[in-house]
Amino acid sequence: MKRSHSRMLSGIEPAKLPDGDGKYLYVVFNYTTGEYSYSLHRISVADLKLSGEGKPKNLPKAILKLPYRRFPASMGFFSVGSKIYMVGGGVFISDVKPIVSRRCYVFDTCDNLLEDGPPMHHEKLCPIVLGPLNDKFYVLGETLSSGDLEEFDPKAKSWTCLPRLPTDIQDESVGPRFGYKRDDYEVHSYAIVGNKLLFSTRKGTYAFDVISRKWESPSSWGSVVKLPCCEQSVFLDGLWYAFPSANRSGVSAYSFDWGKGFQESQELAVLRPSRHLKHEASEIMVPMGERTLVVVRSGFSHSSRRKCYVSFDMCRFTRKSSGKPKHPKVSRRYSTTYSMKGGLRELLGLSACLVV
Repeated sequence: MKRSHSRMLSGIEPAKLPDGDGKYLYVVFNYTTGEYSYSLHRISVADLKLSGEGKPKNLPKAILKLPYRRFPASMGFFSVGSKIYMVGGGVFISDVKPIVSRRCYVFDTCDNLLEDGPPMHHEKLCPIVLGPLNDKFYVLGETLSSGDLEEFDPKAKSWTCLPRLPTDIQDESVGPRFGYKRDDYEVHSYAIVGNKLLFSTRKGTYAFDVISRKWESPSSWGSVVKLPCCEQSVFLDGLWYAFPSANRSGVSAYSFDWGKGFQESQELAVLRPSRHLKHEASEIMVPMGERTLVVVRSGFSHSSRRKCYVSFDMCRFTRKSSGKPKHPKVSRRYSTTYSMKGGLRELLGLSACLVV
């Protein structure tokens, strides 16, 4: 299954919960069939460190389920403190144009309360979320041609429309009948570099400066900047970590220079951690702080799609003293696998992952 079904919950910020003072990983799954389109599960990070490669444990019961009749599919996610924001998405009806949403829902993990949040100005199907950057979040539709980039200020609880990419194209990402018209400005991968949001498209890489509120094209940098990754990249301790392509399950570390672009430092020894997970449906990365990264994968066993698993590979990095740029090294690794109950076997993919 394509990695495009993955979404990452950004905004990693430790917070104490009523039933413990540790860190927790929140995992969201979305499904193709059944009564619910999403389920949210909470996993203690301490449990991930205690578990090993033995028999998979059962995934904790969902603390939140969203019925597909009331909530849109293909939402975007981000978090602020203990609150998880769910934005955009759409309702898919066979052979007709999707009904796209601009709504925002907020789930407080401390009291398990779900309520309406401030709506966006524009509808967004399968929104792309970047942040936090200067304590704000940025949400875009699937293509730069939509001109729907918005900034969310958690303190003011408000959305601000940002300037659109200076082109004369119109949004043709969704056709008159159900289906997509892939335009040249569809975003394939994205990253944060300094105060700039980078978006890779068929037309090249474009950057939006969140301070000057201006778009920059490759010609303004004096070099060609390419994002050598698939979808998201994670910035951690001076390096960018990413999946190099949709066909490679490893993780690579990159350095960045405006004159040279992204340069691969090395491919890390972060491979498929579970012998039970043979066919991946989705995979994402979660920065945990303190030079720690978690790679989360969901999928099926080789024998049957009825057996679903989610695996966690937690890696702590050190820096080698040799090499330019300095190479990261996995100094400690924990691998854990959970099995999915039969009622969850209609798994579409890993939708989000969060630490609070």
